[in-house]
Amino acid sequence: MEGAALATKCHVYFGTQTGKAEGFAHDLCREANSQGFPCEVFDLANFSPGKFITCNVAILILANTGDGEPTDNATGFYNWLRSCRKEDHAFAQLFYTVFGLGDRQYVHFNRVGRFVDERLELLGAQRIYQQGTGNDGGTIQQDFTEWIHGGLWPALDPILARTGDDSPELPLPVLEAQASFEKRNAPYSPKDVLSRAYFDSYEVRVLRVGELRQVQSVADGESTVHVELDAGADSHLDYHAAGTLEVLPQNDMQDVEQILPLLWIPQQSRTAVLADLDSMLDLPGAHRGSGAKVAFPLPCSLKDALVKYCDLNTAPTRQMLHALKPHFKPDVQFRIEKLLNDCWAMSVIQDRALAWTQFEFWTSLEATPLPLGAFLQYCPRQRARPYTIASSPLQSAGIQIAVSLTSWPKLHLDDFIEALRARGIILTATNSGLQRKGRRYGLCSFWMCTRLRKGDLVAVRVRPSSFRLTSRDVPVIMIAAGAGVAPFRAFWSELRYREAPAILLFGCKHPDRDWIYQKEMQTARRHNILAELITAFSRQDAAGAFVPTVQCGSYVQRRLREMHSRVREWVSAGGIVYMCGSTAMGKAVLEALTEIFGDERILQLRQEGRIVQELWGDTLHVSVPLKPPAKRKCVEDVIRKRRSIFPKDYTGEAVADSQVHQLLEAARWAPTHGKTEPWRFVVFAAEGRLRLIEATLSFYSSQSPSFWAQAWNGEFKGFPEFKAHVDKQRSAKWLKCSHLISICMRRQQYQEGKRLFPEHEEIAAVSCAVQNMHLEATSLGVAAYWSSWFEHFTASSDGIHFHGLNAQEGDKWLGVFCIGHSDIAHRYRASRRSVDDFTQWRST
Repeated sequence: MEGAALATKCHVYFGTQTGKAEGFAHDLCREANSQGFPCEVFDLANFSPGKFITCNVAILILANTGDGEPTDNATGFYNWLRSCRKEDHAFAQLFYTVFGLGDRQYVHFNRVGRFVDERLELLGAQRIYQQGTGNDGGTIQQDFTEWIHGGLWPALDPILARTGDDSPELPLPVLEAQASFEKRNAPYSPKDVLSRAYFDSYEVRVLRVGELRQVQSVADGESTVHVELDAGADSHLDYHAAGTLEVLPQNDMQDVEQILPLLWIPQQSRTAVLADLDSMLDLPGAHRGSGAKVAFPLPCSLKDALVKYCDLNTAPTRQMLHALKPHFKPDVQFRIEKLLNDCWAMSVIQDRALAWTQFEFWTSLEATPLPLGAFLQYCPRQRARPYTIASSPLQSAGIQIAVSLTSWPKLHLDDFIEALRARGIILTATNSGLQRKGRRYGLCSFWMCTRLRKGDLVAVRVRPSSFRLTSRDVPVIMIAAGAGVAPFRAFWSELRYREAPAILLFGCKHPDRDWIYQKEMQTARRHNILAELITAFSRQDAAGAFVPTVQCGSYVQRRLREMHSRVREWVSAGGIVYMCGSTAMGKAVLEALTEIFGDERILQLRQEGRIVQELWGDTLHVSVPLKPPAKRKCVEDVIRKRRSIFPKDYTGEAVADSQVHQLLEAARWAPTHGKTEPWRFVVFAAEGRLRLIEATLSFYSSQSPSFWAQAWNGEFKGFPEFKAHVDKQRSAKWLKCSHLISICMRRQQYQEGKRLFPEHEEIAAVSCAVQNMHLEATSLGVAAYWSSWFEHFTASSDGIHFHGLNAQEGDKWLGVFCIGHSDIAHRYRASRRSVDDFTQWRST
């Protein structure tokens, strides 16, 4: 903006589905104002092209849906931006930067953020700061904070005028809860994107609930129920087969009764509200011009507010902390301020796997009572859960869904509470009543699998979905695991009118335990609605027995490989591949398809819309380290302290994904020859580690007796002995690693006029990249080790191809970089010879 007046205001736009991007937008705006940069937040649902173009400075905080589409409130902006031409608008006057949110488990992570960033640049807008990304499956709060503090304010200085106003931060508007005697909803408008679901949803009656699994155990997290809802003429719910139904969950009354004693009820409302949870309340200050909107329909009962609208199982947001802070005593205000300014501590509180509840947080902080009005206004909102519709309007008037109970072992908070107490944020000692036992369950799935009954009312709304059956009469290949079969059950009713074959590949653990919709699948096959029904049971051994702890059976991706010739035939006839299930399953299936068709053909099929995915995230893992990151050490100190710590000495504790990204970021700055950058890495985390081990076993299982007579000097008589050895190492060694990172080299390919560097130089460059990772790991207090893995597999074309590389083009797999946490890393001792023992000086 050289030679021109500085812009006077920055506009922060957000696209959100769950409310997180909106929260970040307000956090950024608050901090920008404290830095002296005038800032205002805008919902992209109210986006205006003219206002956007002329705002001069725009910061966009954008999430996307699991299938990589823009969020509901950002769809209009996204479509407008796609249609824009450079000559139509004065984009050259627009300065911008983008922060994208998502979950790295999903295939289309940060797709919308990347598109908007690249599109604005193409249209001529000027990027003022690097694009940031936040991993919702990791330390997203830390990612966002580091992005802001990594240089955003200096980037704004040349283009945005500072006010120089050092006035204290204004408190957020807070409403006072009062008793209400009205029985109808007041004409309030939604406060935010997330709360629109409360105003747009319809209450429908449950017609039927039934268990689908053959063996049910809620205590072990094993239940899948079929739910049918009334979608009659009065329900306003028009839907299509395999569409999306959003369900608003309800808190357990035990959670409500737990939080009630922490709330402070205004004196004028005390008798009416506390006497009966069904008594009505209101936030009468929420009128036009007050600056405070409501988050759910009012008036309503206190019970409805706490059961239906407040997410009591989510930790407070930064905005909630800012809003409630002025209502506490000075010592509590001081500790909340310390928390807000401590990136690591906020990551502990916000970590999804640790799953702090409102009760646990406020009790640990000893910050009570909580003002009821502020609590209801700023408590995280209950989020609608999407379910793929398992019925077709041609089949049933009701909407049917399959709901699988999600659960994880409860993680204890004691160590984290102790660490927060050491930082002066929490006063409460460990073992102070926050004892966690048993399993943690998904809020919505637990409610529907255990408490939902025929006749209950459920708040739902239908959302459009790109996952729908093609209108063309072409082969349909459907691939699913577990409840992922739901959309294909919806397809069956409509497939009966087709001539082209429909094929279903279905996977579960064991046919006598969790084969849901078994009879319906078999009936569809018997009536030729399904031309083929192919099953895969991952916990069924050769004798047909259920083996719960060992992956002894088969997976859908394996069955897909086995029938590769028929898959090619169906796709060649114009067939479409649909897959539904966990992200891990989707990735494995896509890799199998890539082996069958090749990268270019798969890319073409996806661009043509002939590979359609609907996937959801897998098990959560703690992404924040137990100990706060230490201050970075000087280079020489890190070099001297770098050690190879063997996996057997790892604790099994997860390393934060954000730290793994720091290692990979360090790797890319290694020296290289002619900028070939030959290093390639494949990160195996969580269940992915098992996939690497299983691929290794699969390779060795096909070796001949002559191989075993020579390999490792005949140490193993054959594959059974080798497998027993690896199975022993599995838990004692490899699964103690948090992440296994395959180290690969992509060989430089010949191009006319360009020099082809020697192979050893490319291998040396990869080695330097690994050394960078090792040094970075040392600076972060992470244990690391470069393993050669299993030498025959790493040297084979199978092993190289497994990583998406090509042995014929000279690519190599150089082993596995193991990382984890170790209690011995800090006391590991080593010695080295004197420099003179291995050095010669030649001056002449």
